[in-house]
Amino acid sequence: MYSNLIKNTFALALLAASVGSAMAADSVDVKVIGQIIPAACTPTISGGAVFDYGKIKASTLAADAYTVLPEMQLDFSLVCDAPAKVALKAINGRPGTMAGVTESALNSAYAPVMLYNISSTTVASVGLGLDGANKIGGYGVRIPAETVTADGNAVDTIIRDSNYTVGDYYEKRAVGNLYSLTGRLTTWAAPGTLTPIAFKVLAGKINVQAYINKGSQLDLTHVNYLDGLTTLEVVYL
Repeated sequence: MYSNLIKNTFALALLAASVGSAMAADSVDVKVIGQIIPAACTPTISGGAVFDYGKIKASTLAADAYTVLPEMQLDFSLVCDAPAKVALKAINGRPGTMAGVTESALNSAYAPVMLYNISSTTVASVGLGLDGANKIGGYGVRIPAETVTADGNAVDTIIRDSNYTVGDYYEKRAVGNLYSLTGRLTTWAAPGTLTPIAFKVLAGKINVQAYINKGSQLDLTHVNYLDGLTTLEVVYL
């Protein structure tokens, strides 16, 4: 039976190739692509870039409410071998796992709780992975604007949303949240301006704050592992 399956699949492939060749164009485009970048930039986060909440006792979780964990902070730097204009793009490595919300097409959503000690609005966040089918929670990640310097000088944090469409304008943001529902580029400008600047060394802090799903939505008879993953990609402007 296995050999017949192989033969049938191969015959189907030959048939498809035969039909395709009959309709093929008589020319083909050769494309040569790539990028010439002004510098190579390397992001670094202290502590191995791991925010470890350690062991959280199940008895401390609210049964019918989300449990907000403390905000944590590590050192962040972005070092380039020559002055360069760059931005950061956050990529969610655990799509579809954020508790209490439905994520956007770009895999983030507004948290169902207040994070970063901000009372006016919730922030775009991402998920903490799954325990079976149960969503563990969520977290936000940010680079607080007040912590950042470029080549030793104060800078403003500016962002561009809406899938990074060419022509989108930048706006100043003090919170420094790296996620939005429509995709976000985060970069830096001279104080009072909205134009990205070139730098060799950017230094600051990177913060994470997590929340845990309602205890009633988790199986607390065994260990649940927080498993958030964000990739920070350097984008050359």
